[in-house]
Amino acid sequence: MGLPVRQYVDVDGVRISYRQAGAGPDLVLLHGLAGNARTWERQFEAFADQFRITAWDAPGYGESNLVATEIEAYADTLTAFTVALGIDRFILLGHSMGGIVAGNAAGRYADRVRGLILSCTMLGRKQTKGAPLGEKYLARLTQLDELAPMEYGRARAKSMTAPDCDPAILEHFAGIAAETRRDGLEAAARVISEADNEPAFAGLSMPVLVLAGDIDQTVTKDFTEEMIAAVPETVPVLQTHYLPGVAHAPYMEDADAYNAVLSDFLMTLR
Repeated sequence: MGLPVRQYVDVDGVRISYRQAGAGPDLVLLHGLAGNARTWERQFEAFADQFRITAWDAPGYGESNLVATEIEAYADTLTAFTVALGIDRFILLGHSMGGIVAGNAAGRYADRVRGLILSCTMLGRKQTKGAPLGEKYLARLTQLDELAPMEYGRARAKSMTAPDCDPAILEHFAGIAAETRRDGLEAAARVISEADNEPAFAGLSMPVLVLAGDIDQTVTKDFTEEMIAAVPETVPVLQTHYLPGVAHAPYMEDADAYNAVLSDFLMTLR
């Protein structure tokens, strides 16, 4: 199948753009800082015959409006977005920045989430609210200001993938990252910097899968392990998989391996 067309929904006066395809149990996908709903093309291809897949453009990405730069605002918007689309209970997959949103939403709205997949993500950087952004985020904003869109995209793709990543995959990734909006990037960087999901994780009550790339230098193993330690012992299932030979974009770098682990977990939730 091709990539689903972009659609739009009004969420309490905020326009959210998204892509949706398939039929069956609901699977909601949240992209990372260098992505948008196009991130999930290989997952649409793999799972739309078994699930109704909905991938949003996060606030400030794609054609989605901005919301307040707080993790709770993003998670509340996500929950209202699913309500607006008539999605009652769903499996939630969040990658990187999207994983921080997913973890917060799943902890605070646990009755709506049947299963949680945390991909290359963390609890948040726990920075003091209003403090200056870190050097890495400021550098990304400078890159976005100074480089042509595809140059920016290629820089992001190279920094987030394994050294031997397929050039065709790098170029595809670059094309997605090239669509990044400055206002969305700056807002999302603020959300990541100030988020601390440890309190929200206390509310997790669903099966949880943690996926990570074993050479990820964007979200390192220390951040992953800190997040895993915050998952309550009372969750019915906690699975962890470090995928070999991939970095911060395993859903694209090695989609077959990523989707295989994902499929095994999803089948337990059907």
